[in-house]
Amino acid sequence: VAALGLAVMLTATTVALAASPSLGAVRPIGGQRGSETVFNLTGARLADAKELLFAEPGFSVTKLEVVNDGHVKATVKIAPDCRLGLHDVRLRTATGISELRTLSVGPFPSVDEKEPNSDFVAPQPIALNVSVHGVVESEDVDNYVVEAKKGERITAEIEGFRAGITTFDPYVAILDTKRFELSSSDDSALVYQDGYASIVAPADGKYVVQVRDSAYQGNGSCVYRLHVGTVPRPTATVPAGGKMGEPIDVKWLGDVLGDRV
Repeated sequence: VAALGLAVMLTATTVALAASPSLGAVRPIGGQRGSETVFNLTGARLADAKELLFAEPGFSVTKLEVVNDGHVKATVKIAPDCRLGLHDVRLRTATGISELRTLSVGPFPSVDEKEPNSDFVAPQPIALNVSVHGVVESEDVDNYVVEAKKGERITAEIEGFRAGITTFDPYVAILDTKRFELSSSDDSALVYQDGYASIVAPADGKYVVQVRDSAYQGNGSCVYRLHVGTVPRPTATVPAGGKMGEPIDVKWLGDVLGDRV
């Protein structure tokens, strides 16, 4: 009887797995709040897709289009007050719910990486205050150039490992046009394998933001969102917490332009 019960349970599990959707990837991996973005969801058994399930408010799906059994397009409006940061999403079909994937919501408009940009002397020009969607292949180095005024803050933060796709270990640096490294980051206590770099521009001119895998590895799954802007990037707060429901005065520490209250 026990053996029969086990066989029935295994058969039922196999049937359920065969029917449930498998969500392998969501591209792009994020968007700007207050905008409408078309996301491509790829995987298996997606032909009977019904809806996207978000763990938090701030998203509305205006169109869900089944391309084929392995591809669904979703047009999503991200609310202007949507929480910044990483959000969880699943795809529900008529036969099940997919595994969890992650989407990033940022304040900046998105631009795509354009190869070739591996040559330091021919980097891809970008504006300040944008989020770049890119990918690091094996031995790939992605270079982006921005222009800044003397005394202006430049912050570059990458979301790669936190995207939850693969064990991508990104490295980010800010250099001047003479290849002098002004700031760099591999791992960080605050954002794990992801990193962030900040500088105060020492002079008017161009500065190169460089992204690569820390060991010069990479593949098509090593996708990232690189946020480059003039925003502050503190590394700690004092106090570290407070009582729920009560306001507290917080001091932000570690930004390159000084602490802030």
